[in-house]
Amino acid sequence: MSSPNRDLTGIVTGPQDLPTGMRPCEALEVGSQRQLFIDDRFVQCCRGVRLQMNPAVKLGPVLRPEAPWEMSMGFCASVIEYEGEFRLYYRCENFDDTANVCLALSEDGLRWERPTLRVCDVGGSSDNNVVMTDVHETVVFLDPHGRPEERFKMVAMHKWPDPVEGGIVCHTSADGIHWNQGPRVLDIAPDTANQAAWDRQRGKYVAYLRKWDPLRKIGRIETDDILQPWPYESLGEDAYFVWGRDKIPVPTREFPTAFGYDELDPVESDHYNPAAVEYPFAQSVYFMFPSPYMHHPPPPNDGLLDIQLAVSRDGVEFHRPERRPYVSLGMPDEVDSQRLYMAVGLVRRGNWLYQYYGGYEISHGKGAETRRAKKRFGSICALRQRIDGFVSVDADFTGGIFVTPPVKFEGERLVLNIDCSALGGCRVGLLDAGGRPIPGFTPDDCDVIYANNPSRTVTWAGSPDVSGFAGKPVRLCFVMRSAKLYAFEFVARR
Repeated sequence: MSSPNRDLTGIVTGPQDLPTGMRPCEALEVGSQRQLFIDDRFVQCCRGVRLQMNPAVKLGPVLRPEAPWEMSMGFCASVIEYEGEFRLYYRCENFDDTANVCLALSEDGLRWERPTLRVCDVGGSSDNNVVMTDVHETVVFLDPHGRPEERFKMVAMHKWPDPVEGGIVCHTSADGIHWNQGPRVLDIAPDTANQAAWDRQRGKYVAYLRKWDPLRKIGRIETDDILQPWPYESLGEDAYFVWGRDKIPVPTREFPTAFGYDELDPVESDHYNPAAVEYPFAQSVYFMFPSPYMHHPPPPNDGLLDIQLAVSRDGVEFHRPERRPYVSLGMPDEVDSQRLYMAVGLVRRGNWLYQYYGGYEISHGKGAETRRAKKRFGSICALRQRIDGFVSVDADFTGGIFVTPPVKFEGERLVLNIDCSALGGCRVGLLDAGGRPIPGFTPDDCDVIYANNPSRTVTWAGSPDVSGFAGKPVRLCFVMRSAKLYAFEFVARR
Protein backbone atom coordinates (compact mmCIF):
# COMPACT_ATOMS: atom_id res chain seq x y z
CA MET A 1 0.00 0.00 0.00
CA SER A 2 2.61 2.48 -1.12
CA SER A 3 0.30 4.95 -2.89
CA PRO A 4 -2.95 6.53 -1.74
CA ASN A 5 -6.38 5.24 -2.79
CA ARG A 6 -7.68 8.73 -3.40
CA ASP A 7 -9.92 7.49 -6.18
CA LEU A 8 -11.77 5.58 -3.47
CA THR A 9 -11.29 6.97 0.03
CA GLY A 10 -8.04 8.87 0.36
CA ILE A 11 -7.51 7.37 3.81
CA VAL A 12 -4.76 4.79 3.16
CA THR A 13 -1.25 5.82 2.13
CA GLY A 14 0.79 2.95 3.49
CA PRO A 15 1.11 0.33 6.23
CA GLN A 16 1.49 3.06 8.83
CA ASP A 17 -2.07 4.22 8.07
CA LEU A 18 -3.74 0.95 8.92
CA PRO A 19 -6.01 1.25 11.96
CA THR A 20 -4.34 0.51 15.26
CA GLY A 21 -5.36 -2.37 17.49
CA MET A 22 -4.19 -5.40 15.52
CA ARG A 23 -3.07 -7.95 18.06
CA PRO A 24 -1.83 -11.52 17.85
CA CYS A 25 -4.59 -14.09 18.20
CA GLU A 26 -5.46 -17.57 17.03
CA ALA A 27 -6.78 -17.72 13.49
CA LEU A 28 -10.51 -18.22 13.02
CA GLU A 29 -11.39 -21.29 10.96
CA VAL A 30 -13.81 -20.04 8.31
CA GLY A 31 -13.31 -22.83 5.76
CA SER A 32 -15.52 -22.27 2.75
CA GLN A 33 -18.58 -21.20 4.72
CA ARG A 34 -20.21 -17.79 4.49
CA GLN A 35 -19.41 -15.40 7.34
CA LEU A 36 -21.76 -12.64 8.48
CA PHE A 37 -20.90 -9.37 10.18
CA ILE A 38 -23.49 -9.63 12.95
CA ASP A 39 -21.03 -8.52 15.64
CA ASP A 40 -17.36 -7.57 15.99
CA ARG A 41 -15.98 -11.11 15.49
CA PHE A 42 -14.49 -10.09 12.14
CA VAL A 43 -13.70 -6.48 13.03
CA GLN A 44 -10.54 -6.48 15.13
CA CYS A 45 -9.51 -2.88 14.43
CA CYS A 46 -11.22 -0.15 12.44
CA ARG A 47 -11.51 3.52 11.60
CA GLY A 48 -14.53 5.23 10.12
CA VAL A 49 -16.85 2.18 10.03
CA ARG A 50 -19.65 0.93 12.28
CA LEU A 51 -21.98 -2.03 12.64
CA GLN A 52 -25.48 -1.20 11.43
CA MET A 53 -28.73 -3.10 12.00
CA ASN A 54 -30.87 -3.07 8.85
CA PRO A 55 -34.66 -3.18 9.36
CA ALA A 56 -36.74 -5.40 7.09
CA VAL A 57 -38.96 -3.92 4.40
CA LYS A 58 -42.69 -4.22 5.02
CA LEU A 59 -44.72 -5.76 2.20
CA GLY A 60 -48.14 -5.45 3.82
CA PRO A 61 -50.76 -7.99 4.90
CA VAL A 62 -50.84 -11.35 3.12
CA LEU A 63 -53.58 -12.97 5.23
CA ARG A 64 -56.50 -11.34 7.02
CA PRO A 65 -59.17 -13.03 9.17
CA GLU A 66 -61.80 -13.67 6.50
CA ALA A 67 -62.87 -17.32 6.78
CA PRO A 68 -65.90 -18.19 8.94
CA TRP A 69 -63.61 -19.88 11.51
CA GLU A 70 -61.23 -16.90 11.74
CA MET A 71 -62.11 -14.22 14.25
CA SER A 72 -58.48 -13.19 14.78
CA MET A 73 -54.96 -14.20 13.77
CA GLY A 74 -51.38 -13.09 14.21
CA PHE A 75 -50.07 -14.12 17.63
CA CYS A 76 -48.50 -17.55 16.93
CA ALA A 77 -47.23 -18.45 13.46
CA SER A 78 -44.37 -20.32 11.79
CA VAL A 79 -43.16 -20.59 8.20
CA ILE A 80 -41.50 -23.63 6.59
CA GLU A 81 -40.28 -24.50 3.11
CA TYR A 82 -41.20 -28.07 2.26
CA GLU A 83 -40.83 -29.81 -1.11
CA GLY A 84 -40.49 -26.51 -2.99
CA GLU A 85 -43.55 -24.92 -1.40
CA PHE A 86 -43.93 -22.44 1.46
CA ARG A 87 -46.13 -23.39 4.39
CA LEU A 88 -47.47 -20.94 6.92
CA TYR A 89 -48.95 -22.39 10.09
CA TYR A 90 -50.94 -19.84 12.01
CA ARG A 91 -53.12 -19.81 15.10
CA CYS A 92 -56.57 -18.29 14.77
CA GLU A 93 -59.31 -17.81 17.29
CA ASN A 94 -62.82 -18.94 16.40
CA PHE A 95 -65.99 -17.05 17.26
CA ASP A 96 -66.77 -19.65 19.98
CA ASP A 97 -63.49 -18.63 21.74
CA THR A 98 -61.63 -21.82 20.78
CA ALA A 99 -58.27 -21.69 19.04
CA ASN A 100 -57.24 -23.65 15.95
CA VAL A 101 -54.04 -24.14 13.95
CA CYS A 102 -54.49 -23.43 10.25
CA LEU A 103 -52.29 -23.96 7.18
CA ALA A 104 -51.76 -21.61 4.23
CA LEU A 105 -49.68 -22.42 1.14
CA SER A 106 -47.65 -20.27 -1.26
CA GLU A 107 -45.26 -20.69 -4.18
CA ASP A 108 -43.70 -17.23 -4.00
CA GLY A 109 -44.11 -16.19 -0.36
CA LEU A 110 -46.46 -13.33 -1.23
CA ARG A 111 -49.69 -14.90 -2.48
CA TRP A 112 -51.14 -17.34 0.03
CA GLU A 113 -54.04 -19.74 -0.32
CA ARG A 114 -56.10 -21.62 2.24
CA PRO A 115 -56.27 -25.24 1.04
CA THR A 116 -59.41 -27.26 1.73
CA LEU A 117 -57.95 -30.07 3.83
CA ARG A 118 -61.04 -31.83 5.21
CA VAL A 119 -59.12 -32.88 8.33
CA CYS A 120 -60.93 -31.13 11.19
CA ASP A 121 -64.58 -30.39 11.78
CA VAL A 122 -65.17 -26.74 12.63
CA GLY A 123 -68.71 -25.42 12.93
CA GLY A 124 -70.14 -28.60 11.43
CA SER A 125 -67.95 -28.65 8.32
CA SER A 126 -64.49 -29.96 7.41
CA ASP A 127 -64.20 -27.72 4.33
CA ASN A 128 -61.46 -25.67 5.88
CA ASN A 129 -57.68 -25.33 6.25
CA VAL A 130 -57.59 -26.30 9.94
CA VAL A 131 -55.04 -28.97 10.89
CA MET A 132 -55.72 -29.07 14.65
CA THR A 133 -58.49 -27.78 16.87
CA ASP A 134 -58.64 -26.50 20.43
CA VAL A 135 -54.90 -25.84 20.84
CA HIS A 136 -53.07 -22.84 22.20
CA GLU A 137 -49.82 -21.01 21.51
CA THR A 138 -48.32 -23.29 18.90
CA VAL A 139 -45.21 -23.34 16.72
CA VAL A 140 -44.59 -25.96 14.00
CA PHE A 141 -41.09 -26.98 12.90
CA LEU A 142 -39.62 -29.38 10.37
CA ASP A 143 -37.29 -31.82 12.12
CA PRO A 144 -34.35 -32.98 9.95
CA HIS A 145 -33.24 -35.25 12.77
CA GLY A 146 -36.59 -36.96 13.35
CA ARG A 147 -38.03 -40.16 11.94
CA PRO A 148 -39.99 -39.79 8.65
CA GLU A 149 -43.30 -40.42 10.41
CA GLU A 150 -42.42 -37.61 12.85
CA ARG A 151 -40.68 -35.13 10.56
CA PHE A 152 -43.16 -32.37 11.49
CA LYS A 153 -43.49 -31.37 15.12
CA MET A 154 -45.85 -28.96 16.84
CA VAL A 155 -45.02 -27.47 20.23
CA ALA A 156 -48.26 -26.40 21.90
CA MET A 157 -49.79 -25.36 25.20
CA HIS A 158 -52.05 -28.13 26.54
CA LYS A 159 -55.00 -27.92 28.93
CA TRP A 160 -54.11 -24.56 30.39
CA PRO A 161 -54.35 -23.80 33.33
CA ASP A 162 -54.87 -27.31 34.74
CA PRO A 163 -52.08 -27.91 37.32
CA VAL A 164 -52.27 -31.68 36.85
CA GLU A 165 -52.48 -32.19 33.09
CA GLY A 166 -51.51 -28.77 31.74
CA GLY A 167 -48.17 -27.86 30.17
CA ILE A 168 -46.32 -28.14 26.86
CA VAL A 169 -46.91 -31.06 24.50
CA CYS A 170 -45.08 -31.99 21.30
CA HIS A 171 -47.36 -33.36 18.58
CA THR A 172 -45.93 -35.21 15.55
CA SER A 173 -46.88 -35.66 11.91
CA ALA A 174 -45.52 -37.28 8.76
CA ASP A 175 -47.01 -34.70 6.38
CA GLY A 176 -47.70 -31.64 8.53
CA ILE A 177 -51.44 -32.03 7.95
CA HIS A 178 -52.53 -35.12 9.86
CA TRP A 179 -51.30 -34.93 13.43
CA ASN A 180 -50.81 -37.43 16.23
CA GLN A 181 -51.26 -36.46 19.87
CA GLY A 182 -47.85 -36.00 21.41
CA PRO A 183 -46.57 -36.45 24.97
CA ARG A 184 -46.46 -33.77 27.60
CA VAL A 185 -42.82 -32.64 27.72
CA LEU A 186 -43.02 -29.72 30.17
CA ASP A 187 -45.27 -29.49 33.23
CA ILE A 188 -44.96 -25.72 33.63
CA ALA A 189 -46.62 -23.20 31.32
CA PRO A 190 -44.51 -20.53 29.53
CA ASP A 191 -47.67 -18.86 28.10
CA THR A 192 -46.30 -17.54 24.79
CA ALA A 193 -45.38 -18.69 21.29
CA ASN A 194 -43.49 -21.75 22.53
CA GLN A 195 -40.87 -22.97 20.07
CA ALA A 196 -38.29 -25.70 19.63
CA ALA A 197 -36.08 -26.91 16.77
CA TRP A 198 -33.15 -29.16 15.95
CA ASP A 199 -29.94 -27.13 16.39
CA ARG A 200 -27.43 -28.18 13.71
CA GLN A 201 -24.46 -26.54 15.38
CA ARG A 202 -25.04 -28.10 18.79
CA GLY A 203 -26.51 -31.43 17.65
CA LYS A 204 -29.40 -31.14 20.10
CA TYR A 205 -32.97 -29.94 20.26
CA VAL A 206 -33.29 -26.45 21.69
CA ALA A 207 -36.44 -24.82 23.04
CA TYR A 208 -36.86 -21.09 23.62
CA LEU A 209 -39.57 -20.32 26.16
CA ARG A 210 -40.89 -17.44 28.21
CA LYS A 211 -39.83 -17.07 31.82
CA TRP A 212 -40.48 -14.44 34.50
CA ASP A 213 -37.30 -13.14 36.16
CA PRO A 214 -39.00 -11.10 37.52
CA LEU A 215 -40.60 -9.74 34.30
CA ARG A 216 -40.81 -11.55 30.99
CA LYS A 217 -37.54 -12.89 29.57
CA ILE A 218 -36.67 -15.70 27.16
CA GLY A 219 -35.25 -18.92 28.58
CA ARG A 220 -33.58 -21.85 26.88
CA ILE A 221 -33.65 -25.65 27.28
CA GLU A 222 -31.46 -28.23 25.51
CA THR A 223 -32.50 -31.85 25.14
CA ASP A 224 -31.39 -34.92 23.21
CA ASP A 225 -34.96 -36.20 22.78
CA ILE A 226 -37.70 -33.69 22.03
CA LEU A 227 -40.40 -36.26 22.81
CA GLN A 228 -39.18 -37.01 26.33
CA PRO A 229 -39.69 -34.69 29.34
CA TRP A 230 -37.51 -31.62 28.90
CA PRO A 231 -34.89 -31.20 31.62
CA TYR A 232 -35.14 -28.31 34.05
CA GLU A 233 -34.33 -27.58 37.67
CA SER A 234 -37.51 -27.74 39.74
CA LEU A 235 -38.05 -24.93 42.24
CA GLY A 236 -40.55 -26.91 44.29
CA GLU A 237 -42.48 -24.67 46.66
CA ASP A 238 -40.64 -21.65 45.22
CA ALA A 239 -42.38 -22.12 41.87
CA TYR A 240 -44.04 -19.00 40.51
CA PHE A 241 -47.84 -19.25 40.46
CA VAL A 242 -48.64 -16.13 38.47
CA TRP A 243 -52.29 -17.17 38.03
CA GLY A 244 -52.76 -18.52 41.55
CA ARG A 245 -51.72 -21.70 43.39
CA ASP A 246 -54.70 -23.62 42.05
CA LYS A 247 -53.33 -23.21 38.50
CA ILE A 248 -50.24 -24.43 36.68
CA PRO A 249 -47.06 -22.48 37.56
CA VAL A 250 -44.92 -20.56 35.05
CA PRO A 251 -41.14 -20.76 34.54
CA THR A 252 -38.91 -18.36 36.41
CA ARG A 253 -35.41 -19.64 37.31
CA GLU A 254 -35.81 -23.29 36.27
CA PHE A 255 -33.63 -22.86 33.15
CA PRO A 256 -31.08 -20.25 32.00
CA THR A 257 -31.91 -16.97 30.29
CA ALA A 258 -31.05 -16.61 26.61
CA PHE A 259 -32.30 -13.05 26.24
CA GLY A 260 -33.93 -10.40 28.38
CA TYR A 261 -34.31 -6.75 29.21
CA ASP A 262 -31.37 -4.93 30.77
CA GLU A 263 -30.49 -1.64 32.44
CA LEU A 264 -30.77 0.24 29.15
CA ASP A 265 -34.43 -0.69 28.68
CA PRO A 266 -37.23 1.36 30.25
CA VAL A 267 -38.22 0.09 33.68
CA GLU A 268 -41.78 -0.80 32.64
CA SER A 269 -40.85 -3.07 29.74
CA ASP A 270 -40.06 -6.72 29.04
CA HIS A 271 -40.12 -9.04 26.02
CA TYR A 272 -42.59 -11.37 24.33
CA ASN A 273 -42.07 -14.10 21.71
CA PRO A 274 -38.49 -15.19 20.97
CA ALA A 275 -38.97 -16.16 17.27
CA ALA A 276 -35.42 -17.56 17.28
CA VAL A 277 -33.88 -19.13 14.19
CA GLU A 278 -30.56 -20.78 13.39
CA TYR A 279 -29.57 -19.04 10.14
CA PRO A 280 -29.07 -21.80 7.54
CA PHE A 281 -26.94 -19.89 5.01
CA ALA A 282 -23.84 -19.05 7.08
CA GLN A 283 -21.59 -20.40 9.80
CA SER A 284 -22.45 -19.87 13.48
CA VAL A 285 -25.28 -17.37 13.15
CA TYR A 286 -28.50 -17.24 15.17
CA PHE A 287 -31.16 -14.55 15.09
CA MET A 288 -33.95 -13.76 17.52
CA PHE A 289 -36.83 -11.36 16.91
CA PRO A 290 -38.35 -10.58 20.32
CA SER A 291 -41.24 -8.17 20.81
CA PRO A 292 -40.42 -5.53 23.43
CA TYR A 293 -43.54 -4.79 25.45
CA MET A 294 -43.83 -1.29 26.91
CA HIS A 295 -46.36 -1.41 29.72
CA HIS A 296 -48.71 1.54 29.87
CA PRO A 297 -50.34 2.92 33.03
CA PRO A 298 -53.74 1.41 33.99
CA PRO A 299 -55.65 -0.49 32.75
CA PRO A 300 -53.17 -3.22 33.71
CA ASN A 301 -51.35 -5.40 31.16
CA ASP A 302 -51.82 -2.92 28.34
CA GLY A 303 -49.25 -1.41 26.02
CA LEU A 304 -47.52 -1.54 22.64
CA LEU A 305 -45.16 -4.07 21.09
CA ASP A 306 -42.92 -3.88 18.04
CA ILE A 307 -40.07 -6.20 16.97
CA GLN A 308 -36.34 -5.95 17.66
CA LEU A 309 -33.35 -7.98 16.44
CA ALA A 310 -30.97 -9.96 18.65
CA VAL A 311 -27.97 -11.98 17.46
CA SER A 312 -25.84 -14.85 18.71
CA ARG A 313 -22.95 -17.02 17.56
CA ASP A 314 -23.93 -20.07 19.63
CA GLY A 315 -27.67 -19.77 20.24
CA VAL A 316 -27.04 -19.73 23.99
CA GLU A 317 -26.87 -16.01 24.71
CA PHE A 318 -28.27 -13.25 22.50
CA HIS A 319 -27.62 -9.53 22.41
CA ARG A 320 -29.07 -6.64 20.42
CA PRO A 321 -26.75 -4.82 18.01
CA GLU A 322 -29.17 -1.88 18.24
CA ARG A 323 -32.34 -0.95 20.11
CA ARG A 324 -34.14 0.46 17.07
CA PRO A 325 -37.08 -1.64 15.86
CA TYR A 326 -36.36 -4.30 13.27
CA VAL A 327 -40.06 -3.95 12.42
CA SER A 328 -41.69 -0.66 13.40
CA LEU A 329 -45.28 0.01 14.37
CA GLY A 330 -47.51 1.12 11.51
CA MET A 331 -49.40 4.37 11.15
CA PRO A 332 -52.73 4.79 13.03
CA ASP A 333 -54.78 3.68 10.02
CA GLU A 334 -52.68 0.57 9.32
CA VAL A 335 -53.27 -3.01 10.46
CA ASP A 336 -50.04 -3.17 12.49
CA SER A 337 -50.25 0.08 14.44
CA GLN A 338 -50.31 -1.38 18.00
CA ARG A 339 -48.83 -4.87 18.37
CA LEU A 340 -46.33 -6.93 16.37
CA TYR A 341 -45.22 -10.55 16.85
CA MET A 342 -42.68 -12.21 14.55
CA ALA A 343 -43.51 -15.63 13.12
CA VAL A 344 -40.85 -18.30 13.65
CA GLY A 345 -38.70 -19.06 10.60
CA LEU A 346 -37.67 -17.46 7.34
CA VAL A 347 -37.78 -18.63 3.73
CA ARG A 348 -35.66 -17.76 0.72
CA ARG A 349 -36.36 -16.94 -2.90
CA GLY A 350 -33.23 -16.02 -4.83
CA ASN A 351 -31.42 -13.17 -3.11
CA TRP A 352 -34.39 -12.30 -0.88
CA LEU A 353 -35.53 -13.64 2.46
CA TYR A 354 -39.18 -13.49 3.48
CA GLN A 355 -40.38 -13.27 7.06
CA TYR A 356 -43.86 -12.90 8.50
CA TYR A 357 -45.35 -11.25 11.54
CA GLY A 358 -48.68 -10.83 13.21
CA GLY A 359 -49.89 -7.25 13.19
CA TYR A 360 -52.69 -5.82 15.33
CA GLU A 361 -54.47 -2.50 15.25
CA ILE A 362 -55.37 -2.85 18.95
CA SER A 363 -53.06 -2.66 21.96
CA HIS A 364 -52.25 -5.61 24.24
CA GLY A 365 -54.90 -4.84 26.85
CA LYS A 366 -57.69 -4.35 24.30
CA GLY A 367 -57.54 -7.90 22.94
CA ALA A 368 -59.99 -9.44 25.42
CA GLU A 369 -62.37 -6.53 24.99
CA THR A 370 -62.35 -6.96 21.21
CA ARG A 371 -62.87 -10.72 21.51
CA ARG A 372 -65.88 -10.18 23.72
CA ALA A 373 -67.32 -7.91 21.05
CA LYS A 374 -66.65 -10.73 18.53
CA LYS A 375 -64.92 -8.42 16.07
CA ARG A 376 -62.38 -9.65 13.56
CA PHE A 377 -58.87 -8.36 14.18
CA GLY A 378 -55.19 -9.05 13.46
CA SER A 379 -53.46 -10.11 10.25
CA ILE A 380 -50.36 -11.87 8.93
CA CYS A 381 -47.96 -9.43 7.24
CA ALA A 382 -44.90 -10.10 5.09
CA LEU A 383 -41.36 -8.73 5.32
CA ARG A 384 -38.50 -8.79 2.85
CA GLN A 385 -34.83 -8.81 3.80
CA ARG A 386 -31.75 -9.02 1.64
CA ILE A 387 -29.90 -12.33 1.92
CA ASP A 388 -27.51 -11.91 4.91
CA GLY A 389 -28.80 -8.36 5.26
CA PHE A 390 -29.67 -8.15 8.96
CA VAL A 391 -26.46 -6.40 10.05
CA SER A 392 -23.68 -4.78 8.02
CA VAL A 393 -20.37 -2.99 8.39
CA ASP A 394 -21.01 0.51 7.05
CA ALA A 395 -18.74 3.30 5.86
CA ASP A 396 -20.15 6.71 4.97
CA PHE A 397 -19.00 9.11 2.21
CA THR A 398 -15.87 10.11 4.16
CA GLY A 399 -14.61 6.54 3.98
CA GLY A 400 -13.54 3.89 6.43
CA ILE A 401 -11.24 0.92 6.90
CA PHE A 402 -11.22 -2.22 9.03
CA VAL A 403 -9.06 -5.30 9.45
CA THR A 404 -10.17 -8.76 10.48
CA PRO A 405 -8.38 -11.07 12.89
CA PRO A 406 -6.42 -13.84 11.14
CA VAL A 407 -8.61 -16.36 9.31
CA LYS A 408 -7.89 -19.73 7.73
CA PHE A 409 -9.97 -20.50 4.66
CA GLU A 410 -10.55 -23.12 1.99
CA GLY A 411 -11.22 -22.15 -1.59
CA GLU A 412 -9.80 -20.22 -4.52
CA ARG A 413 -11.60 -16.88 -4.58
CA LEU A 414 -13.15 -14.36 -2.22
CA VAL A 415 -16.80 -13.39 -2.67
CA LEU A 416 -18.56 -10.48 -0.94
CA ASN A 417 -22.16 -9.58 -0.28
CA ILE A 418 -21.85 -5.81 -0.59
CA ASP A 419 -23.85 -2.73 -1.48
CA CYS A 420 -21.90 0.28 -2.75
CA SER A 421 -23.67 3.49 -3.68
CA ALA A 422 -23.04 5.18 -7.04
CA LEU A 423 -20.39 7.38 -5.39
CA GLY A 424 -18.99 4.57 -3.25
CA GLY A 425 -16.73 1.60 -3.62
CA CYS A 426 -14.56 -0.95 -1.86
CA ARG A 427 -11.07 -2.40 -2.13
CA VAL A 428 -9.83 -5.48 -0.28
CA GLY A 429 -6.30 -6.36 0.76
CA LEU A 430 -4.69 -9.48 2.20
CA LEU A 431 -2.35 -9.09 5.16
CA ASP A 432 -0.25 -11.73 6.85
CA ALA A 433 -1.04 -12.78 10.41
CA GLY A 434 1.17 -9.99 11.75
CA GLY A 435 -0.70 -7.33 9.76
CA ARG A 436 1.88 -6.78 7.00
CA PRO A 437 0.53 -6.24 3.45
CA ILE A 438 1.06 -9.14 1.06
CA PRO A 439 2.63 -7.90 -2.21
CA GLY A 440 0.27 -8.15 -5.16
CA PHE A 441 -2.78 -8.38 -2.85
CA THR A 442 -2.83 -4.94 -1.23
CA PRO A 443 -5.91 -2.69 -1.42
CA ASP A 444 -4.02 -0.70 -4.09
CA ASP A 445 -3.74 -3.86 -6.19
CA CYS A 446 -7.44 -4.64 -5.79
CA ASP A 447 -9.82 -3.77 -8.61
CA VAL A 448 -12.39 -1.37 -7.20
CA ILE A 449 -15.71 -2.96 -6.32
CA TYR A 450 -18.72 -0.92 -7.36
CA ALA A 451 -22.53 -1.28 -7.29
CA ASN A 452 -24.81 -3.58 -5.32
CA ASN A 453 -24.07 -7.30 -5.55
CA PRO A 454 -24.82 -10.18 -3.15
CA SER A 455 -22.07 -12.34 -4.72
CA ARG A 456 -19.26 -10.09 -5.98
CA THR A 457 -15.91 -11.80 -6.63
CA VAL A 458 -12.86 -9.81 -5.56
CA THR A 459 -10.00 -9.49 -8.05
CA TRP A 460 -6.46 -8.13 -7.85
CA ALA A 461 -5.12 -6.89 -11.20
CA GLY A 462 -7.89 -8.89 -12.85
CA SER A 463 -7.24 -12.19 -11.06
CA PRO A 464 -9.45 -13.69 -8.31
CA ASP A 465 -7.04 -16.49 -7.39
CA VAL A 466 -6.20 -16.63 -3.68
CA SER A 467 -5.67 -20.40 -3.53
CA GLY A 468 -2.02 -19.92 -2.60
CA PHE A 469 -3.10 -18.67 0.82
CA ALA A 470 -5.62 -21.42 1.59
CA GLY A 471 -4.98 -23.00 4.97
CA LYS A 472 -2.67 -20.19 6.05
CA PRO A 473 -3.57 -17.43 8.51
CA VAL A 474 -4.32 -14.17 6.66
CA ARG A 475 -6.14 -11.00 7.56
CA LEU A 476 -8.60 -9.19 5.32
CA CYS A 477 -8.36 -5.42 5.06
CA PHE A 478 -11.46 -3.62 3.75
CA VAL A 479 -11.24 -0.03 2.53
CA MET A 480 -14.73 1.35 1.82
CA ARG A 481 -16.67 4.48 1.05
CA SER A 482 -20.48 4.83 0.96
CA ALA A 483 -20.78 1.07 1.26
CA LYS A 484 -22.47 -1.65 3.30
CA LEU A 485 -20.68 -4.99 3.70
CA TYR A 486 -22.85 -7.90 4.82
CA ALA A 487 -20.81 -11.08 4.37
CA PHE A 488 -17.72 -12.71 2.89
CA GLU A 489 -17.05 -16.23 1.71
CA PHE A 490 -14.17 -18.16 0.15
CA VAL A 491 -15.34 -20.50 -2.60
CA ALA A 492 -13.93 -22.81 -5.24
CA ARG A 493 -13.53 -21.44 -8.74
CA ARG A 494 -16.55 -22.08 -10.95
